[in-house]
Amino acid sequence: MLRINGTFLYDRRWADEEKIMETKSLSESTICCFGDSTTWGDNGCGGGGNDISWTSHLGALLGGAVVENFGIKGSRIAIKADRTDSFVERLDGIDDAADVYVVFGGVNDFSRNVPLGELGSTDAHEFYGAVDYLIRTITARSPQAKLVFMTPCKTSGKHEKDIPASDELNHLGLTQAAYVRAMLEVCDRYSVPVIDLYAQSGISPFLPEHRELYMPDGLHYSPAGYERLAHRIAAGLTAVCR
Repeated sequence: MLRINGTFLYDRRWADEEKIMETKSLSESTICCFGDSTTWGDNGCGGGGNDISWTSHLGALLGGAVVENFGIKGSRIAIKADRTDSFVERLDGIDDAADVYVVFGGVNDFSRNVPLGELGSTDAHEFYGAVDYLIRTITARSPQAKLVFMTPCKTSGKHEKDIPASDELNHLGLTQAAYVRAMLEVCDRYSVPVIDLYAQSGISPFLPEHRELYMPDGLHYSPAGYERLAHRIAAGLTAVCR
Protein backbone atom coordinates (compact mmCIF):
# COMPACT_ATOMS: atom_id res chain seq x y z
CA MET A 1 0.00 0.00 0.00
CA LEU A 2 1.01 3.62 -0.65
CA ARG A 3 -0.34 6.52 1.37
CA ILE A 4 -0.96 9.73 -0.56
CA ASN A 5 -2.67 12.70 1.11
CA GLY A 6 -4.02 10.43 3.83
CA THR A 7 -5.40 7.87 1.37
CA PHE A 8 -4.03 4.34 1.08
CA LEU A 9 -3.63 3.20 -2.53
CA TYR A 10 -2.98 -0.33 -3.76
CA ASP A 11 0.44 -0.66 -5.36
CA ARG A 12 0.95 -3.64 -7.71
CA ARG A 13 4.67 -3.74 -6.91
CA TRP A 14 3.96 -4.72 -3.32
CA ALA A 15 1.65 -7.51 -4.48
CA ASP A 16 4.40 -8.93 -6.66
CA GLU A 17 6.88 -8.84 -3.79
CA GLU A 18 4.40 -10.53 -1.46
CA LYS A 19 3.86 -13.28 -4.02
CA ILE A 20 7.62 -13.87 -4.24
CA MET A 21 7.83 -14.15 -0.46
CA GLU A 22 4.98 -16.67 -0.16
CA THR A 23 6.16 -19.96 1.34
CA LYS A 24 4.33 -23.20 0.71
CA SER A 25 3.74 -25.58 3.55
CA LEU A 26 5.39 -28.98 3.22
CA SER A 27 2.00 -30.56 2.54
CA GLU A 28 1.64 -28.32 -0.54
CA SER A 29 5.21 -28.76 -1.71
CA THR A 30 6.96 -30.75 -4.40
CA ILE A 31 10.00 -32.40 -2.81
CA CYS A 32 12.89 -33.52 -5.01
CA CYS A 33 14.89 -36.31 -3.34
CA PHE A 34 18.36 -36.63 -4.85
CA GLY A 35 20.32 -39.66 -3.75
CA ASP A 36 21.91 -43.07 -4.21
CA SER A 37 20.69 -46.64 -3.59
CA THR A 38 19.22 -45.75 -0.19
CA THR A 39 16.99 -43.25 -1.95
CA TRP A 40 16.31 -45.55 -4.92
CA GLY A 41 15.14 -48.25 -2.49
CA ASP A 42 17.68 -51.09 -2.58
CA ASN A 43 16.55 -53.77 -0.11
CA GLY A 44 19.99 -55.30 0.41
CA CYS A 45 18.80 -58.66 -0.92
CA GLY A 46 19.09 -58.09 -4.66
CA GLY A 47 15.78 -56.31 -5.11
CA GLY A 48 13.79 -53.29 -4.04
CA GLY A 49 12.77 -50.16 -5.88
CA ASN A 50 11.18 -46.76 -5.45
CA ASP A 51 7.98 -48.34 -4.12
CA ILE A 52 9.66 -49.43 -0.85
CA SER A 53 11.97 -46.44 -0.44
CA TRP A 54 11.56 -43.88 2.33
CA THR A 55 10.37 -41.53 -0.40
CA SER A 56 7.25 -43.67 -0.92
CA HIS A 57 6.13 -42.91 2.66
CA LEU A 58 7.20 -39.29 2.86
CA GLY A 59 4.29 -37.68 1.03
CA ALA A 60 1.66 -39.13 3.36
CA LEU A 61 3.75 -38.37 6.44
CA LEU A 62 3.95 -34.73 5.34
CA GLY A 63 0.24 -34.36 4.64
CA GLY A 64 0.13 -34.94 0.90
CA ALA A 65 3.39 -33.54 -0.44
CA VAL A 66 4.45 -34.60 -3.94
CA VAL A 67 7.70 -36.55 -3.58
CA GLU A 68 10.05 -37.22 -6.50
CA ASN A 69 12.70 -39.95 -6.34
CA PHE A 70 15.98 -39.23 -8.14
CA GLY A 71 17.99 -42.03 -6.55
CA ILE A 72 20.56 -44.01 -8.55
CA LYS A 73 22.28 -47.09 -7.13
CA GLY A 74 26.01 -46.60 -6.60
CA SER A 75 25.92 -42.88 -7.33
CA ARG A 76 28.52 -40.70 -5.62
CA ILE A 77 28.27 -37.02 -4.89
CA ALA A 78 31.63 -36.24 -6.53
CA ILE A 79 32.81 -37.04 -10.05
CA LYS A 80 35.06 -40.08 -10.48
CA ALA A 81 36.37 -41.40 -13.78
CA ASP A 82 34.89 -44.90 -13.56
CA ARG A 83 31.25 -43.69 -13.62
CA THR A 84 29.22 -40.86 -15.11
CA ASP A 85 26.25 -40.77 -12.72
CA SER A 86 27.56 -38.65 -9.86
CA PHE A 87 25.21 -36.16 -8.23
CA VAL A 88 27.19 -33.40 -9.93
CA GLU A 89 26.75 -34.95 -13.38
CA ARG A 90 23.06 -35.74 -12.81
CA LEU A 91 22.11 -32.32 -11.54
CA ASP A 92 20.79 -31.17 -14.91
CA GLY A 93 18.33 -34.07 -14.93
CA ILE A 94 16.43 -33.30 -11.72
CA ASP A 95 13.31 -31.17 -11.33
CA ASP A 96 14.29 -27.50 -11.44
CA ALA A 97 10.85 -26.36 -10.24
CA ALA A 98 10.64 -28.23 -6.92
CA ASP A 99 9.87 -26.40 -3.69
CA VAL A 100 12.24 -28.48 -1.54
CA TYR A 101 15.47 -30.26 -2.50
CA VAL A 102 16.74 -33.08 -0.29
CA VAL A 103 20.30 -34.27 -1.00
CA PHE A 104 21.15 -37.63 0.61
CA GLY A 105 24.49 -39.23 -0.22
CA GLY A 106 28.15 -39.65 0.58
CA VAL A 107 28.49 -43.29 1.61
CA ASN A 108 29.64 -44.25 -1.90
CA ASP A 109 32.19 -41.42 -1.90
CA PHE A 110 33.61 -42.91 1.30
CA SER A 111 33.54 -46.54 0.16
CA ARG A 112 34.91 -45.77 -3.32
CA ASN A 113 37.73 -43.54 -2.12
CA VAL A 114 36.76 -40.12 -3.46
CA PRO A 115 39.43 -37.56 -2.46
CA LEU A 116 38.21 -35.38 0.38
CA GLY A 117 39.79 -32.03 -0.52
CA GLU A 118 39.34 -29.17 1.92
CA LEU A 119 36.85 -26.47 2.83
CA GLY A 120 36.77 -23.85 0.08
CA SER A 121 37.44 -26.33 -2.72
CA THR A 122 35.30 -25.96 -5.84
CA ASP A 123 36.75 -29.04 -7.55
CA ALA A 124 33.80 -31.36 -8.20
CA HIS A 125 36.19 -34.33 -8.26
CA GLU A 126 36.72 -33.79 -4.51
CA PHE A 127 34.06 -34.35 -1.87
CA TYR A 128 34.27 -30.87 -0.36
CA GLY A 129 34.16 -29.29 -3.81
CA ALA A 130 31.28 -31.44 -5.04
CA VAL A 131 29.10 -30.60 -2.04
CA ASP A 132 30.00 -26.94 -2.55
CA TYR A 133 29.04 -27.20 -6.24
CA LEU A 134 25.66 -28.78 -5.48
CA ILE A 135 24.73 -26.10 -2.97
CA ARG A 136 25.76 -23.21 -5.19
CA THR A 137 24.19 -24.64 -8.34
CA ILE A 138 20.84 -25.66 -6.83
CA THR A 139 20.59 -22.27 -5.14
CA ALA A 140 21.45 -20.39 -8.34
CA ARG A 141 18.77 -22.25 -10.26
CA SER A 142 16.09 -22.24 -7.55
CA PRO A 143 16.92 -19.46 -5.08
CA GLN A 144 13.48 -19.51 -3.44
CA ALA A 145 13.47 -23.27 -2.88
CA LYS A 146 14.41 -24.88 0.42
CA LEU A 147 17.57 -26.98 0.33
CA VAL A 148 18.29 -29.68 2.92
CA PHE A 149 21.23 -32.09 3.08
CA MET A 150 21.17 -35.42 4.92
CA THR A 151 24.38 -37.06 6.09
CA PRO A 152 24.89 -40.68 4.96
CA CYS A 153 23.77 -43.37 7.38
CA LYS A 154 26.28 -45.69 9.01
CA THR A 155 27.20 -49.03 7.45
CA SER A 156 28.70 -52.19 8.90
CA GLY A 157 30.38 -52.74 5.54
CA LYS A 158 30.25 -55.33 2.77
CA HIS A 159 33.76 -56.67 2.71
CA GLU A 160 33.09 -59.04 -0.18
CA LYS A 161 32.49 -55.90 -2.25
CA ASP A 162 35.39 -53.95 -0.71
CA ILE A 163 33.00 -51.66 1.18
CA PRO A 164 34.43 -50.75 4.60
CA ALA A 165 32.36 -50.26 7.71
CA SER A 166 31.83 -46.70 8.88
CA ASP A 167 34.52 -46.99 11.54
CA GLU A 168 37.05 -48.64 9.23
CA LEU A 169 39.50 -46.88 6.92
CA ASN A 170 38.97 -46.66 3.18
CA HIS A 171 41.94 -46.87 0.80
CA LEU A 172 42.68 -43.18 1.43
CA GLY A 173 42.98 -43.79 5.17
CA LEU A 174 39.68 -42.04 5.94
CA THR A 175 36.66 -43.13 7.93
CA GLN A 176 33.10 -42.26 6.95
CA ALA A 177 33.06 -39.63 9.70
CA ALA A 178 35.56 -37.55 7.69
CA TYR A 179 33.07 -37.29 4.82
CA VAL A 180 30.25 -36.49 7.22
CA ARG A 181 32.31 -33.68 8.77
CA ALA A 182 33.09 -32.32 5.33
CA MET A 183 29.40 -32.19 4.42
CA LEU A 184 28.55 -30.51 7.72
CA GLU A 185 31.32 -27.92 7.25
CA VAL A 186 30.25 -26.94 3.73
CA CYS A 187 26.59 -26.78 4.75
CA ASP A 188 27.54 -24.68 7.76
CA ARG A 189 29.42 -22.29 5.49
CA TYR A 190 26.29 -21.68 3.43
CA SER A 191 23.78 -22.00 6.31
CA VAL A 192 22.14 -25.03 4.69
CA PRO A 193 20.14 -27.11 7.19
CA VAL A 194 21.25 -30.71 7.71
CA ILE A 195 19.39 -33.76 8.96
CA ASP A 196 22.21 -35.74 10.57
CA LEU A 197 21.24 -39.33 9.82
CA TYR A 198 24.81 -40.50 10.39
CA ALA A 199 24.44 -39.61 14.05
CA GLN A 200 20.69 -39.83 14.57
CA SER A 201 18.94 -42.07 12.05
CA GLY A 202 17.48 -44.23 14.82
CA ILE A 203 18.75 -47.37 13.04
CA SER A 204 22.14 -48.97 13.66
CA PRO A 205 23.78 -51.71 11.57
CA PHE A 206 25.96 -52.42 14.62
CA LEU A 207 22.97 -53.62 16.66
CA PRO A 208 22.09 -57.21 15.66
CA GLU A 209 18.40 -56.62 16.38
CA HIS A 210 18.30 -53.59 14.10
CA ARG A 211 20.27 -55.31 11.39
CA GLU A 212 17.86 -58.25 11.33
CA LEU A 213 14.79 -56.02 11.22
CA TYR A 214 15.93 -53.02 9.23
CA MET A 215 19.30 -53.45 7.46
CA PRO A 216 19.68 -56.98 6.08
CA ASP A 217 23.09 -56.37 4.49
CA GLY A 218 24.33 -53.70 6.89
CA LEU A 219 24.14 -51.02 4.21
CA HIS A 220 20.66 -50.94 2.66
CA TYR A 221 17.22 -51.12 4.24
CA SER A 222 14.35 -53.57 4.39
CA PRO A 223 10.82 -52.26 3.72
CA ALA A 224 10.40 -51.85 7.48
CA GLY A 225 13.73 -50.05 7.65
CA TYR A 226 12.77 -47.59 4.94
CA GLU A 227 9.46 -46.90 6.66
CA ARG A 228 11.22 -46.22 9.96
CA LEU A 229 13.74 -44.00 8.19
CA ALA A 230 10.90 -42.10 6.51
CA HIS A 231 9.46 -41.11 9.89
CA ARG A 232 12.86 -39.77 10.98
CA ILE A 233 13.25 -37.81 7.74
CA ALA A 234 9.71 -36.43 7.91
CA ALA A 235 10.35 -35.19 11.45
CA GLY A 236 13.61 -33.62 10.33
CA LEU A 237 12.05 -31.85 7.36
CA THR A 238 9.20 -30.58 9.51
CA ALA A 239 11.74 -29.10 11.92
CA VAL A 240 13.92 -27.34 9.33
CA CYS A 241 11.37 -26.37 6.65
CA ARG A 242 8.94 -24.22 8.60
